[in-house]
Amino acid sequence: MANFINTPPDQNNVQQQQSLNDVLALLLLATGIMLSLLLATIAVQADLISSRVLSGLFIALLLASVVLVYRLAGFLKKYKALQARFDLINTGKDLITGLPDPNEFILRVDIECRRCAREFVPLSIMYVGFDVDYLTENDSIRVAESLINTVCRPGDMVAKVDETTFGLILPSTNEMAQQLADRCLKGVMQLQIEHPVSIGLNTFQPTSELDCSVAMRSVQHLLTKAKAEGGNKVWADAQPPLDPPVTYSY
Repeated sequence: MANFINTPPDQNNVQQQQSLNDVLALLLLATGIMLSLLLATIAVQADLISSRVLSGLFIALLLASVVLVYRLAGFLKKYKALQARFDLINTGKDLITGLPDPNEFILRVDIECRRCAREFVPLSIMYVGFDVDYLTENDSIRVAESLINTVCRPGDMVAKVDETTFGLILPSTNEMAQQLADRCLKGVMQLQIEHPVSIGLNTFQPTSELDCSVAMRSVQHLLTKAKAEGGNKVWADAQPPLDPPVTYSY
């Protein structure tokens, strides 16, 4: 079973082993019931057991069947939950926050880089990251809600970049995106999450050198700088505006 997005590797291993153990337990229990029924049938036909023993065996098989049905119901419940997770993955959504997942984020960055050059408009990309290996589900949801409430313009995107990093795509947004980054930082810090938050922001101009990989590496570099400074700050860069200036400011 493939690792789920935003689920720690150790937790995935535990889930996989638990699922395997559940299947094996069901198979062993079902096999035991079938063998017991077969042996009981043979014994009855050969008149090898008394009615009292047969009654006890029947009760034991009945109890085993009840356990099998109970375990099977639990397994089906887990299967439905697992299927729901797969359905969410197939929609390109993050399993915890419901935001677009990393794959959707990369696709959108590529589209916006092409649009930036084609329509001659700037593009701002922001990373909001935490200096920790893993965020709790509750913290991830709270951060996602805070960023969505801060970025309210149609056409913008808030997505997951990795387990501890959120990405914001701001089409047709100039260097004034610095103000938005400051608001995002303030909003997330008000959540009082125990880990420092850092923001890397870059505003790109429509040039032939701009592509998805270049843009993402640049923003990641700025995020790394912000983390190296101790976090809780914005590290921003912006290419000089081009003429004619077609922009949108917050």
